[in-house]
Amino acid sequence: MILNLSKRTLRISSAVCVMLVPFWLWFMETQWTRYPPDFYYSADVLSLDNFFDQRKNKFIGAQLSKTKFYYEVISANNSVNLIKNVFDVRKLTGENIFSVQRTYGIDPKTGKHLAGYGDRDRSGYLFAPPSLDKQDYTYWHINYNTPALMKFRQEVFIQGLKAFLYSCDYTADQTENLTYLSTVGETRGIKLNIHLQVWVEPLSGWMIKYEDKTAAYYYDLKSGHYLYPWNSFNNRYTNESISQQIALAKKEKQEIIFRKRIIPAFLLGLAVMLTWLSFLPFKKRNP
Repeated sequence: MILNLSKRTLRISSAVCVMLVPFWLWFMETQWTRYPPDFYYSADVLSLDNFFDQRKNKFIGAQLSKTKFYYEVISANNSVNLIKNVFDVRKLTGENIFSVQRTYGIDPKTGKHLAGYGDRDRSGYLFAPPSLDKQDYTYWHINYNTPALMKFRQEVFIQGLKAFLYSCDYTADQTENLTYLSTVGETRGIKLNIHLQVWVEPLSGWMIKYEDKTAAYYYDLKSGHYLYPWNSFNNRYTNESISQQIALAKKEKQEIIFRKRIIPAFLLGLAVMLTWLSFLPFKKRNP
């Protein structure tokens, strides 16, 4: 009787382990938060601005600028995080070049933009979708506030971490953000031709770094005709910030592997072992 009970207990325990696997995976998908209420992301951005001198009809040469770039949660609940994104570029003298703040409403589990939240409706993702499989996705870079369809370019390794390089060539209008420039918003506007690249860790969708190279020019608001250049600029992460983001991406990746792969594998392995033990002959004790 005790022998039969022991084998039955082992088999029941094995079945319980098997049933726990889909429950655990369901729990991970519905309850685990990738972007917690205290989420914060910042990077040091190296910015080079090359302004056009209309009187001399030439660019004055690339100059280093100071840039502040970060994301932080300003309110959160189980279904939506409101995230503030700040991008502030100034000359070394402190003179403003470009400064903007945007608000995004995202799903805290996936990082996907949610309609009806933030300062405007957006599609796509805060950084990139999790479990990337080289598919296209939509990303909103703060500078341009225009959806960029990111295309997979290549798989690379940066400091030992596998990353996917994506890029997009597109245009944007920055007239409303640059009205401090003479007659911008009155008779002239500013348009941009952008080449944007982002590097992301594919399992977590964490952005390791980005770089943009952009040509900005004045245009006539009435006719839409090109007038002359305003600025040719380049933004990219410093090497120190790239190392910091890689460390965070590695941590995020390891946590995902542990939660979504190792724990289910452990439960299945335990179920197999318990089933195997239940079929072993039990030695009877001598009276």
